[in-house]
Amino acid sequence: MSSPSPARSILEACQIRSALWLHRSLVATMAWVIFISGVAMGQQVERYGDIPADSVAIASIDFQKLKESPQFRMWPWEVLNVACLEQFGFALDDIETIDATVSMPSSEPEFGFSIRTSNPFDIATIADSVATGIEVSPKDESLRFRGLYELPMLRIAQKDPNRVLVGTQGTLRRMMSQRIKTGGKIVELVSSRQSDVRVAVNLVQIRDLLLGLWMTQEQQVPEMFRGDIENVIELTDNLLVELEASDSNPIRVSFGTASRESTEKLEESLQRLRTEGLQFARESVESQLASEPSISDAMKQAASKYADRVQETFSDTSMWSIEEDRLELKTETSMMASYQTIGVMTGLLLPAVQAARDAARRMSSSNNMKQIMLAIYNFESAYRKFPERVTRDKAGAPLLSWRVAILPYIEQNNLYQQFHLDEPWDSPHNITLLERMPQTYANPQVEVAPGYTVYLAPVGKNAGWLDKNMRLSAITDGTSNTIALTEVAPHLAVPWTAPDDLDIDENPGTSWMSDRGANVGMFDGSVRWLPAELAEDVLRALMTINGGEVIPMLP
Repeated sequence: MSSPSPARSILEACQIRSALWLHRSLVATMAWVIFISGVAMGQQVERYGDIPADSVAIASIDFQKLKESPQFRMWPWEVLNVACLEQFGFALDDIETIDATVSMPSSEPEFGFSIRTSNPFDIATIADSVATGIEVSPKDESLRFRGLYELPMLRIAQKDPNRVLVGTQGTLRRMMSQRIKTGGKIVELVSSRQSDVRVAVNLVQIRDLLLGLWMTQEQQVPEMFRGDIENVIELTDNLLVELEASDSNPIRVSFGTASRESTEKLEESLQRLRTEGLQFARESVESQLASEPSISDAMKQAASKYADRVQETFSDTSMWSIEEDRLELKTETSMMASYQTIGVMTGLLLPAVQAARDAARRMSSSNNMKQIMLAIYNFESAYRKFPERVTRDKAGAPLLSWRVAILPYIEQNNLYQQFHLDEPWDSPHNITLLERMPQTYANPQVEVAPGYTVYLAPVGKNAGWLDKNMRLSAITDGTSNTIALTEVAPHLAVPWTAPDDLDIDENPGTSWMSDRGANVGMFDGSVRWLPAELAEDVLRALMTINGGEVIPMLP
């Protein structure tokens, strides 16, 4: 083969150089176009690009799609749009999407919103009556902030003309940081779905917290449900709730797991919770109906038949579908109750709803007692002894209750300082403070006179609380086996400042409890539920601090 001529080599070299020059010119031109477009429009962050990967929960709303849905056709969008313009200075019509992030809870809630608009928006147009003046970042003049008068914990931030961030200061800082990692499993979940509203919760991050809360409350739940509830917490990695307003399957709930095996185990637990829960609710309703003399037998039979139909409908196993690592609950329109049916069901299930409210109030009372026990132990830690159950004057006359002594440890130091500690609870000065009882001493389950409490300490022979200088070492029966505090029936309530408590010799057995039982605080700081059927000798043993009794396993 003959070698190419010098002229041809020079020609080819020129062609190559021309091609390279043209290529570089095109690249440079495109780069400038992109740069100029970015300057003109503001450097747009892709959707979810400001959502931290370690978010505990994410909510995503395609606002425009939701507005255009037939199900929301009758909403007064025109009125709402004008109201937003007049009161806040922005148009509701301009909002395209809203994405929210919730961070791991700390001393205060941490959350933020990324709001994208279809038209450029300037936070300077927000009404001055709503937001504070514009602040400019000293490091980046294009980044501006405003505060909110009504919600001082929130701030508004803007760098891009079509994106506004609103949130707590810590979350805003993370959403705007270039170093924060974005994306992650739950971002993938919400971004891969096309439904109008998506909410995803990362349960892996808060599983330990949920299990801890569950351990404190499991005694309040019927035993038949406890194992399955714990399984749901341990097996579920994430939860996704979707709303598709224009679909025949408007609400979808799905549970994400680590594997197919975990999904199948989760399905078994959820199925048992559903079927046994429906049966439990039905039995509760029928029990309440049977005990109500004003309801006719015919109405009771009709309610029972309706309960049969509801139970049969919602026990249908076809409501579940399983993928590899996901279990989805189907809620087709035919399965969803109409507004009228919901009203009828609410009426029929009212006793069960009341029972649920009672359980919530009982839980609230339990939380009050935990705060009180923590305060007692903080007092003991500070003074190396428990607070005196009754403070006394030099002559030995009773003055004030232990409930006054621990006020500084339930964040009520200002109230504590207003007491005259050398005067009795009903002195002309101290009696005026009776009406200022802290909510911690109020049991939401019962109605008592204002300023009265049902949280009492047991007193009597060898009973839980000595009058003076009681130390931890005095509880030889064990702190987890000895009652320090209890809630009593309303007729035994006392003024919260008065040096009065529960005399177990005058109120033997469970006569001081409500019909069902009572929450009690143990000297180890825990709170337990004791049923009213508890044997008298066992209860007495729990009240003594040094009786040496053998206490059987409690329910």
